[in-house]
Amino acid sequence: MNSRFAISVLALLVIQVVAAAQVNSPDNPAAVGAPVKSFVELGSVYPANYDITVTVLEVVRGKDALELLKKTGPVKEEPKAGFEYLLARVKFDMAGRGVTENKSFELGSSPLQWVAYSANIEEYDGISVPLPKPSLTGIVRAGQAVEGWIAFAVEQKESKPIMAFDPDSGGANGRGKTLFFKLY
Repeated sequence: MNSRFAISVLALLVIQVVAAAQVNSPDNPAAVGAPVKSFVELGSVYPANYDITVTVLEVVRGKDALELLKKTGPVKEEPKAGFEYLLARVKFDMAGRGVTENKSFELGSSPLQWVAYSANIEEYDGISVPLPKPSLTGIVRAGQAVEGWIAFAVEQKESKPIMAFDPDSGGANGRGKTLFFKLY
């Protein structure tokens, strides 16, 4: 009986370790093309949770990113020395959990909503460039999906940049976890 108990305890520990390893975090960001499900809480008087799914669909970097930006409009300045542009095409889906849920979520309004980091979790400065169409900005309502581009400047030597999405900066009420994605 003791060996069965020990095996059961060991199996539970293995399951917990595997589950913990699969948690989305800066050390375990989602791969390009992998959808990440989470939620946001919207509304102040009668808040409601909305399910979201965020997927990085494509990453364009360096000369290719600069060319794509130049097709959009004049790029007023090149990235600073040692840096290059990185563009990510992202899909954002939002679904209400109840029939009457009709609140909205604002994408792209805060410079802290989408942030690029080095592999060492050092935050890159935000940039302002004309984005390829469609840009990932605007209002999203329950039942809608939005797809668009966002831009960063990352160090040329950085081989594994990551991106964080913080739902609290888009109108959520302090609920919804920060999600992390590979930009390589």
